[in-house]
Amino acid sequence: ELWLKLACFEVEEATTAGIDAALRCLSRATLCIEFVTDALAMLERMSPWEFHAVRSQLGHGAGFDSPGFRRLHALSPGLRRRFEEELGDVALVDVYLRGREHEQLYQFAEALFELDERVVNWRQRHVLMVERMIGRGVIGTKGTPVEVLRELLDDRWFPELWDVRDELTAIAGTSPA
Repeated sequence: ELWLKLACFEVEEATTAGIDAALRCLSRATLCIEFVTDALAMLERMSPWEFHAVRSQLGHGAGFDSPGFRRLHALSPGLRRRFEEELGDVALVDVYLRGREHEQLYQFAEALFELDERVVNWRQRHVLMVERMIGRGVIGTKGTPVEVLRELLDDRWFPELWDVRDELTAIAGTSPA
């Protein structure tokens, strides 16, 4: 939760800071998410039976119900608004097609994409760890069925940054019909 608290602080700062400072903040927030993801390896070193002893102590800091992740998720719309303000009338696809003309926007977009990607990685790793430790057809720590957790794997905070890749591939003409 401490790493997530720091990530939230950095994301909050990124919503109001200048672009260069926002990029530094997002870089640190992304690293925090990587640390949290990597920490799941410690839980995976326990036997499933040993994990049940730890599981009973997780309380509100458990996985998708973690206060830190809930807060981080709540902050993501502010980042989206900030990015949209910076974009102004520039089309997102043009940021990628003419990156050198829009270098700061490109860097900002990629920093948001990387943060989003790391959160998706955490979700995937978390679900796999849960399945490994407690099973696939059971109820998670906060009463959420594991199969519901799987449904959240496709959630993206910045879907437009994922979608623009489809558009770029279509423009490049390298996508099979």
